[in-house]
Amino acid sequence: MNELVITNYKNSIISAVYEDKQMVQVSACKKKQTACVGNIYVGRVDNIVKNINAAFVNISDHISCYLDLSADNNPLFVKRQSSKKFSIGDELIVQVTKDDVKTKAPVVSTCFSLTGRYIALVHGGSGVQISKKILKKTVRNSLKESLAPYIKDGFGLVARTNAVQASKEELEKEVTQLLAEYEDISTKGIHQAKYTLLRQELPAYLVQLRDNKEPVIDKVVTNNVSVHKDVEAFIEKYNSNIMLEFAEDANDLVIRYKINHFMDKALNRTVYLKSGATIVIDPTEALTVIDVNTGKAISGKKLNEDTFFAINMEAAKEIAAQIRLRNLSGIILVDFINLNNPENKESLKEALKQLFKQDSVQTEVVDFTKLGLMEITRKKVYKTLVEQLDDAQ
Repeated sequence: MNELVITNYKNSIISAVYEDKQMVQVSACKKKQTACVGNIYVGRVDNIVKNINAAFVNISDHISCYLDLSADNNPLFVKRQSSKKFSIGDELIVQVTKDDVKTKAPVVSTCFSLTGRYIALVHGGSGVQISKKILKKTVRNSLKESLAPYIKDGFGLVARTNAVQASKEELEKEVTQLLAEYEDISTKGIHQAKYTLLRQELPAYLVQLRDNKEPVIDKVVTNNVSVHKDVEAFIEKYNSNIMLEFAEDANDLVIRYKINHFMDKALNRTVYLKSGATIVIDPTEALTVIDVNTGKAISGKKLNEDTFFAINMEAAKEIAAQIRLRNLSGIILVDFINLNNPENKESLKEALKQLFKQDSVQTEVVDFTKLGLMEITRKKVYKTLVEQLDDAQ
């Protein structure tokens, strides 16, 4: 059973996904705070940097965001300073698409999207797009036929993977809601003052349920009254069969799900493996370096290729788990124990690829570098777990 556990942890609220009682994903935020990613604002262009073809757009007095001007832009302006496509002082509608990461500013786009459980409406898009994960041609064609009548200039519709589960009536109801919301933003939003929050994204735990990404959640457990009400309303809205439990005793919840144990493991530099080997995780400004050490794993054993290969395979499983749990992203270099057999190196790489298929964040296992390091890249969307917890202090 896959469970989503939501509870207080120090000065934050964590939402942790468990697969068979093992914590596999976790996010943290300030109490009573929702994620900035997904929020839609009236932003103001503060600066334009021509040599990188980008603008910096303020969404508040203290938050400046990066806007890529080379991307397909179809901006909705609230106020324009000149006939140029973009000018300093322009006010326009933008959506936050990536959190600020270390020294990098948050990223915004003028092609904002309104996401439902089954459908996403994309400003600046066109026509009907179908999720690549929907493979059956008959289903794809049926969804296109159902959504085509709603298409107008200025936006497109995307049938999400969950659309397969929806009835025609459920699709129509959600499209109608998204169209009404889009109409409200595109007509009323353009008359709002700068920095106005036009649409706030759902809390992380409801996004997890709405998007229904792997692992699919079977049960939600919480000791937070407001969270319980939110999830209860979600279940009723979507007629979902997700089970919901309210835990009266917060300490029982912490003990039952070993929250302190898993969080300590996710925050420590060194992770100990059952064999006695260790992995050491060092995030830096530019990339993350992970070192696999034999430790006590070779005590009393022959130091041969088979021993090193077994340790590397054990480490690979834990590394994939820790990358998801800590939400590490960008370039990740892993220094496995040296292997001489090309077949073993290829087997290790393929094992990592299979492990990362369980990750809902786009992750690519590139290859061994010339120096023998395994290169992995993972898409940056949200901050690392450490940064999320630091923000909540």
